[in-house]
Amino acid sequence: MKKAEIKNHNSRPAVFIDGKPFPPYMATIRTLKDSKEIIFDRDYFENLGKSGIKIFFLSCNTEWLVPDAISYFDKEARMLLDAVPDAYIIPRVCMHPPIEWVLAHPEECLTYSDGSKPGVHVFAESYEADYPMQYSLMSSKWREDASVALEELWKKIMSLPYADRIIGAFFGAGGTMEWYNMLPVFNKFKNDGLALDHSDAFRREFSAYLKETYGTDDALAKAWGIPEATIENPKIPEAKQHYFVYEADKDALYPPVIMYSNNPPPPPYGNGTNLGSFIDFKTNRQVFDFYRVWHLGTARSITTFTKVIKRLTPDRLTGAFYGALGCNEYAISGSALGAVEIHKDPSIDFLAAPGVYENRLPGGCTGQREMQDSLALNGKLFLVEDDARTLAENRFFMDKYQIYTMEDSINVMKREFGRTMCEDVQAWWFDQLIGGRRFKYPEIYELIKEQERIAYDLFDGERAKGNEIALIVDEETIGAVSHQTTKDALEQFRNYEMAKVGAPIDLYYHNDMKNPNMPKYKLYVFVNTYLLTQQERKEIQEKLKKDGAVALWMYAPGFIDPNAENAQSTENMEKLTGIKFESITDKFDSVFRWNGAEHEISKRLDKRALFGRFDRKKYVCLGVPNEYTFANTYLYPLFYPDDKDATVLAHFLTSGYPAVCVKQADGFTSVYYGSKFIDGKTLREIARFAGCHIWSESDDTFYANDHLVTHHASQSGRKKIKFKTPVSPYEVYEKKYYGKGVTEIEFDSYLGETKTFKLEKD
Repeated sequence: MKKAEIKNHNSRPAVFIDGKPFPPYMATIRTLKDSKEIIFDRDYFENLGKSGIKIFFLSCNTEWLVPDAISYFDKEARMLLDAVPDAYIIPRVCMHPPIEWVLAHPEECLTYSDGSKPGVHVFAESYEADYPMQYSLMSSKWREDASVALEELWKKIMSLPYADRIIGAFFGAGGTMEWYNMLPVFNKFKNDGLALDHSDAFRREFSAYLKETYGTDDALAKAWGIPEATIENPKIPEAKQHYFVYEADKDALYPPVIMYSNNPPPPPYGNGTNLGSFIDFKTNRQVFDFYRVWHLGTARSITTFTKVIKRLTPDRLTGAFYGALGCNEYAISGSALGAVEIHKDPSIDFLAAPGVYENRLPGGCTGQREMQDSLALNGKLFLVEDDARTLAENRFFMDKYQIYTMEDSINVMKREFGRTMCEDVQAWWFDQLIGGRRFKYPEIYELIKEQERIAYDLFDGERAKGNEIALIVDEETIGAVSHQTTKDALEQFRNYEMAKVGAPIDLYYHNDMKNPNMPKYKLYVFVNTYLLTQQERKEIQEKLKKDGAVALWMYAPGFIDPNAENAQSTENMEKLTGIKFESITDKFDSVFRWNGAEHEISKRLDKRALFGRFDRKKYVCLGVPNEYTFANTYLYPLFYPDDKDATVLAHFLTSGYPAVCVKQADGFTSVYYGSKFIDGKTLREIARFAGCHIWSESDDTFYANDHLVTHHASQSGRKKIKFKTPVSPYEVYEKKYYGKGVTEIEFDSYLGETKTFKLEKD
């Protein structure tokens, strides 16, 4: 019987099968149509196997959902092993309950405040149907019945004659198997004033969480400010209490009053439950708790199923989609704010997510959704579902992604592979065209074969990345601020700016900073750490002092202390950053210009350009119209430094208050940046100020670590890459050195061209 596990290999986690490490890539080819019809292209699978792909995900339903489902899985598995005899298989198990179960258990389905239950269209690679109600992703009854079905399925799979080729299970539920609620469940907030979730399933989970968090009714009543609050029968927040999630953004971006030139600015907006784009934590804490349960409940369903597999077969891998921060509805999706808990669960080995569906065209980059280095620090893997488009797409998507030729396809696949290897994560090529044809070209087979060779070669060497910048995220904050705030602070930067900085960035949750094994960084970028306890502040500061680092604080660092007498205050911000602040409870835009005075951070930046807002061309690559967006970021409240010991580098243009400052704190350097959004050029200069090595200045898509560099040209022209130490850069596809023992190289590159250099050291 084969043993599959995740364990350390040359300083980073890797997939091992019987003691042998397997670097990227794997593959998933959609073959199952209408739950039962298998469309299997033997030549396609055989050629992928000959190209080096050895681990395949195959769709699989429980027999609870599709009677005799095991026979369809068995049939496809035998086809695969006939085409690729040395293949390994991970069943992609669909955990939807059958429609009959939903009809029999309406109390386990999402329920609005008026008692109505939304119907949904359920879709997975192996199953599709219209459901009269949406089952709750935290239903204990569903967990129980689905676990029985899973155990029956797994025992049958493990009894198959090729069970030694089955190395794990990957679980899916909810929308597109990605564990999010299957419809924009809070749309009715805007229309009918109805709220979710009043189901028995949610109430049980809510009560269990409140018992775990507060312990007694008295403690809960005090925290919520509701004398009659009880753990056994908690009040579900009303629709108006969720105002901050979307309505605050709408009212900020589109004032609810007609504006003329001679009008004063629009008045502050709100409905008494928000503080601008924040939840009012003092009066509306129960909504914060609602979102914690909304997400943690889903995470705990996942680990319910992974525990079944680990109990039956502890030598098999388990994973699921979860923790997506990007390309989703942050608070209401229910699929992200339990990631810190799930990272520490021993029953799960990997999490996965597709890349973000924006900015994927040649010259762009595919933003990722997970905090991958947090997973690695916890001994787990992030797997990218890499559905890179090729010239096999229909002409609609060909135009969306601007992939027209084989050259376009090859360069984009090189870019995706280079990102995966530089960021040191796992991945599978995903072909969701039924029957498979996305990668079915001799040129692509040869490319995959070459990439597999490159990956194995890199895995033989040291894999510690040696990066100098860490991006720090707080998952709890996402349940306390508006959707647009999280999009500005995290998603826009990761999708459009992070790969343009010219210096690689690792990704963590702030909770990881107390881990003694977290590497040392020169610059920590705190993008959304707005909600922190006193203990969490202490842990962050201890790490900053230990590293003697520069901390870049974005917008409202530490504004919320959930346990403080004044839960939301600038004093909370000062205790974290060492900088004194003032605030204005009103809405301003975030645009600023750099001051004329020279400073290491600002001296290279254009003094007349506008900063603090998103200003790139925005391409949405799904079945929606392309967007070209130049949108201001709004600030409500406005926070500004008011500290005589801080050096002010920029001022907001509409308010005149300081926007950026630098101050020496106790054992570290604080840089405050008052907007929610930061561009790549500015972060590059702050990184330079922090002593970080800048590899590229050209605003191209760029990935790197101490062993590998991938450059993807965002415009044609002459390019330069600078190295930390003398190296011999070897372009892995051209099989050509660009110098021996050099500290920089120059080369010409056309728009969309990808070059990947292995950095050999003498």
